[in-house]
Amino acid sequence: MKNNKTQPEILLPEHACELCGFDCGDALELHAGEDVLVILKNQMTAIELVHVISMLGEMSTDLTVALAKACGRCDNCDDEDDGTGQNDPAKWVERCSLCRDLLDNRQTIHIPDYLLEEAGISSGAKLEATADKDAGEITVTEAENEYDISDVPPGILSVLAQSGICLAELDELIMAEDIIYGK
Repeated sequence: MKNNKTQPEILLPEHACELCGFDCGDALELHAGEDVLVILKNQMTAIELVHVISMLGEMSTDLTVALAKACGRCDNCDDEDDGTGQNDPAKWVERCSLCRDLLDNRQTIHIPDYLLEEAGISSGAKLEATADKDAGEITVTEAENEYDISDVPPGILSVLAQSGICLAELDELIMAEDIIYGK
């Protein structure tokens, strides 16, 4: 059976095509990933490839700065002076219990699949725990949020932590799903 559906045409602004050096005859490649779409020439010279790499690098830097500004610097839970006389933001992240715990994989809740199934929770679901000190109980439930800091690639987390960015705030921003770019 023949599929008569046609793909939608994407019209690119003429000035953007001129800036990119796209000609009418150029074949283009479309690279799609979660929350991103990149259009490149199908064939490029070495210098054209260098230009693409440079632009993507600049965009990466700009987006990282936007994320860092939204999160703010870790201030070691308002304890900027640790008594050592060092004001090193990367050290604040190391000493901040909230940020440190977010980097510690041992903090992840692991429940056997058979118990999750018994509770009606899918095996891939995000979990959260609450404690009842008086009863001496910990209750584990399916988290309401779809994303959290565990969805951030380790390389990005490392860069943010070494830069002194508050990982606890990043986690909150991810879970809140508020717009932080392009406001």
